[in-house]
Amino acid sequence: PFQQIGVQAFLSRGHHIVPILKSIQNQPLQSAVDDIEPYVGPVGSMGDMEGGIVVGELALQVLVAPSLVAPGKGLFLCIYDDSDDDGGDAEEIGAVEEIIIPQGTPICGYARGYFADEAEEDGDKSVGFLFAGENVADVTAVFYNKQLMTLSDALWTVYRERCEEGNTDTSNLLFGHCVQISNETGSVSIQADKDFMSRIFIPDVKEEDKFSPTSLGIYANDLAFDPDSNEEQYFENSERNNILQLVWRLAKDEKTGMVVPTWPVVVTKQDIRFLNTVPMEVGLQYGFNYWNAVITEGASKYIK
Repeated sequence: PFQQIGVQAFLSRGHHIVPILKSIQNQPLQSAVDDIEPYVGPVGSMGDMEGGIVVGELALQVLVAPSLVAPGKGLFLCIYDDSDDDGGDAEEIGAVEEIIIPQGTPICGYARGYFADEAEEDGDKSVGFLFAGENVADVTAVFYNKQLMTLSDALWTVYRERCEEGNTDTSNLLFGHCVQISNETGSVSIQADKDFMSRIFIPDVKEEDKFSPTSLGIYANDLAFDPDSNEEQYFENSERNNILQLVWRLAKDEKTGMVVPTWPVVVTKQDIRFLNTVPMEVGLQYGFNYWNAVITEGASKYIK
């Protein structure tokens, strides 16, 4: 019996990432249902599961067990069928045989933690808060006010609030970045602040929280890594094997008025179809630079 929670638990305070934003949560599925191939990953055993949660509204179990692809633990998903809990016959109750989870749906939190200097605090589960590239604000998904939106929309929301207060300054609008907003075109330009160093998120999970809804994502491994693959092959493998991605949860600092990151959230990278009631390991893209550093330098950098 695992703890049952709702999706909003990953986004609520109570309880280098650049994903392409193709859909917004609760919008129609990107793919026709019949075109979504059922997910097939490394198959685990329910008896090996060490902890996890049930996301009731998704009929999904999010579990942790020894990884089947890497040293340490891994993250596993499967259908949650509560017919046994109800004590009735599965056929009479209507057992869950299939679930389809839309792209961008929160699965669990990644971890709570803190930000530190890259030069001091690199680690294999650290995450860089760094946005770069043309139109990055328009193609980067974030959670703001518990809603999935583009980074551009989140920044515009806070910028409008500033303007209502008579402040049009954007120099300190986003943590660790320089932002320019055009009132004429509506465009948002972002560059990393070269003088800002403390942009590395270091997970800090207490023992009692290791299987909590906010910390399960840290166990997700990258199912695309192959030491013999080049960068292009790595991303082809990742597109095929990794079904999860990280999205930053952002908030407004009430003292400074700045948009700041709080913690990453693990979401579905695409529309996912599950037929499995046995746990299957699922993957999260770490990035080619992460693995290149492991091979060439003998130490990982951070996920981005």
